[in-house]
Amino acid sequence: MRNRILVLTSIVALIIGATIFALGKGDAVMAHFQHRGDGPRHSFGPEMLDHIARELNLTEAQKGQIKTLLEAAHTTMAPLQQKMDDVHKQLEVATANGQFDEAQVRALATQQAQLMAETIVEHQRIKSKAYSLLTPEQRVKADEMLKRHSKHLRHSGLH
Repeated sequence: MRNRILVLTSIVALIIGATIFALGKGDAVMAHFQHRGDGPRHSFGPEMLDHIARELNLTEAQKGQIKTLLEAAHTTMAPLQQKMDDVHKQLEVATANGQFDEAQVRALATQQAQLMAETIVEHQRIKSKAYSLLTPEQRVKADEMLKRHSKHLRHSGLH
């Protein structure tokens, strides 16, 4: 069950990222989906969405349904991401030049945690809806594809 959740979350993240990029909604949202460590950055574009569609052998109807789902998700996710970016900027200002007001940092951290919780809930909602659009055979392929992707990320230190 845990692997299935991981697989679905990864698929949804890939699809959401690809759709947001394809819709031209920008760098701020895509930054949320990119690796922030010392390793290489991963971005999602229309090619990634096309790749997923080919791998899963999605029908035109499924592609249309997923596109509609992701457009609706963008409407929900973009404001959350904007709020997350705003809190992050506030945190940078609050700790600039070695400043540290623990109460202020805790308040901002709490705001960020609440936004992350909302984001996770929305991702899970989208994942569930996207998964319900797949046939049983496509679900197996999706599970396998994400298992390979997850294994690659673990071995590269990005997971």
